[in-house]
Order: sequence, then C-alpha cells, then structure tokens
Amino acid sequence: MTESPDLLRLRVLLCFDPSSRSECTVTGIARTLGQEKYSISRILKYFSEKGIMDTSNSRHPVLTEKGEELLSYYSERVSTLVNHLLYEGVDIENARSDALSMALYNSDQSMAAIRATEETYRIKYEFRNRKRFSGSVLCRRLRDGTYRFPFVLYRESSENGDNISEDNREFSHPATLVVKDGTGHLELLSKRQKERQCCEIQYFDSGSFITAEKSAGIFTIPADVLQFVNLGAGTGEVLHGSVALRLCFNCGEDPLPDSSAIFTLLV
Repeated sequence: MTESPDLLRLRVLLCFDPSSRSECTVTGIARTLGQEKYSISRILKYFSEKGIMDTSNSRHPVLTEKGEELLSYYSERVSTLVNHLLYEGVDIENARSDALSMALYNSDQSMAAIRATEETYRIKYEFRNRKRFSGSVLCRRLRDGTYRFPFVLYRESSENGDNISEDNREFSHPATLVVKDGTGHLELLSKRQKERQCCEIQYFDSGSFITAEKSAGIFTIPADVLQFVNLGAGTGEVLHGSVALRLCFNCGEDPLPDSSAIFTLLV
C-alpha cells in the first residue's frame, strides 16, 4: 500500500527529533526512511515554504521555531500512542506504524482520553505494592487533568442478594475526577428524574457528614475523603476508592427519606 504524503512528511519531521539519532540531511533521511532522495528533497522544500524549516544551508536544514513546536506536538502524540498500543498487547512494529497514523488523524479529544488512560496505567503500576492509601495521595501522584472513572453506589447492607443501591441510577456515569496542582475533586451529575430529584449529598469526613457543593446539578466532593484499597494484580489491578454518602431526594413539602450508600470509584 502506498504511503500517504502526510504520513511521509510526519516521518521526515520526526527524523529531526534528537532522540531519533538520524542524520538530518537529504541523503541521511532518505537512507533512514528507505525513500528516494528526490522525495525527501521535495518534502524539505515543502517544509521551507510552510515556514517549518530553514533550508538556507541546503546541506544542513534545520527546523524553525514553528517547526520545533510542530515536532514537539507530534513527538508527544506518537510516544503516548505507542505506549498505549503496547499496553493493549499490540506488537512493537505495528504499534510504531499505527501510532504514526493515529498521531496525524486523532482528534484532540481522543488524544486527551488516551492520555488519561495512559496516566491511569502509570498510576496503577506506581501503586502496585501499596494496599491502602488516601485520595489525597492519589491526586498528588496524578498529572493535572480531567479523568473519568466508573463508580458504583452500594447499599450499606445487602437486600435479597443485591448490594447495589437504587440510587446508583440517579447519577450519570462515569464520575469525573479533576486534578490540579496535586489536589482533586469528584463531580457527580444528577440525572434530575421527574419522580426523584437528588437535592443534597453529604459525604463522610473526619467523623461527620459534610454537605457537598452543588451547581447546575453537579455535586462536588473533595477527592481526599476517598479511602483506596488496591485489589488484583497486573492488568487485573483495580484501585477501589470509597466514601460513605447520605442522599436527600425531593427536598420540599413532601421529601422522601434520606438514603445512605457507599460510593466506590474504580480506577
């Protein structure tokens, strides 16, 4: 299958990454990529026209500031994607090849999701030997960003063999964990169902229940109240972060009884 022009341009650009150890001349790049020299010359001319490269010294072309920014952008994408594909079981050759195409065409939103997944893999590996830790410890190790994790609201005691709370359906899944400067908070979005509308959540912290902040149906809970337990090992490792909650529905003249549940985040 013929390689697309965009893909070949990306491969040429990546040759200018110092870590590639490529000889950044027409002959050197052609030899590294297994391409004809006229094809490489044409691409370097294209880069020059786009302000990506300075070819005033034809024997030693160099990237401009714009070119360096573009190189940094795509190098990070390729590295992230290769690591992601390797973790998912793709062999190294296919991972490198597929990562180039994905780096070119993946949207910023898709890349953000993949980076968050990669960060989750990293943090699970880092915590592989820690059986218990707090949410504050987790957030101090996570990079700034927005993460989405599945969660379950469990009953405090099982009923007829079912330990999942009915209130689990009252919220949109997954939960959002926002981390900035080593501090994090959880965001839970109420579905605002007609029959039952959650108007208050209280979370347990330091011996008492504290009312969570609420705005536009989103409840905010500080991540440091979560207590994590590390279960499983390897690819089956799951970090369970839990906190006791009280939920109040239909505040007003005819409120329903408060409900209790154990919120468990699955990382």
